[in-house]
Amino acid sequence: MPKAKRLDGSVQPSVNYPQSNNNILYVMMGVITLFLVFMTIKIFSLEKKIASGVTTGGAQVAQQESLISVPNLKKYAKELGLNTGKFNKCVDSGEKKTLVDKDTSYGSSLGVQGTPGFFINGQFLAGAFPFPLFKEIIDKQIDGTASSDCTAYSTDLQKYCSDPQNLSFNPVAKEVDVKNMTSTGTKNGKVTIVEFSDFECPFCIRAYPTVKQILSEYKNDVTLYYKQFPLVQIHPNAMKTAEASLCAEDQGKFWKFHDKIFEIEAKGQAQ
Repeated sequence: MPKAKRLDGSVQPSVNYPQSNNNILYVMMGVITLFLVFMTIKIFSLEKKIASGVTTGGAQVAQQESLISVPNLKKYAKELGLNTGKFNKCVDSGEKKTLVDKDTSYGSSLGVQGTPGFFINGQFLAGAFPFPLFKEIIDKQIDGTASSDCTAYSTDLQKYCSDPQNLSFNPVAKEVDVKNMTSTGTKNGKVTIVEFSDFECPFCIRAYPTVKQILSEYKNDVTLYYKQFPLVQIHPNAMKTAEASLCAEDQGKFWKFHDKIFEIEAKGQAQ
């Protein structure tokens, strides 16, 4: 063992350690090194598994594909009997994006900020409200007692129209352009409902059964129009689904496609 020099210039005598102690030290260092290498490999492997959708428990969890991914949209179109060649080309080309953007821009100009948003003969109701609140507004439109005065409505609705900073229900009607739009329900109904919606919005999915109930109970009075309002910042599949619905409209099956998407999503949401 080499000698070491002290600060005072004297030489520190060498010390001869027993050979057996050195061997133990080497073995311990080797074990620690192997352990660190093993843990590094383990951590790296775990990160890869998590990235690919595998849990730490070792159970395989496939990364779930969205119910409204483009491949699934094409599958639904085929199930609905659309000409898939035309539909797929339309979806892949993005040719409907301009129309979707136009609807979104128009909705924003009317004050729509989120989805779903409903204009009931121009009176705005923002959100997935229960059927009785829709019924109150529709009934007043039908019997001629609709008012722009918040106090003319029930206390349940007044909660949503009394605060000017948070008008979930705005009884002051706006004119909404529905020219050249596909409708469902009765033609030229006493009540026109224009829905601004997003196919990937959980609240729109929740509102879908309510909309179907309205069409069923007011089948002679309500005309429903649908306008696209995909919230692309938070719903990555909403834009393409909106485009796909317009591609389906080219083949006369907008509402069949619309209903299929929402029914599939409602079923998936319930699981």
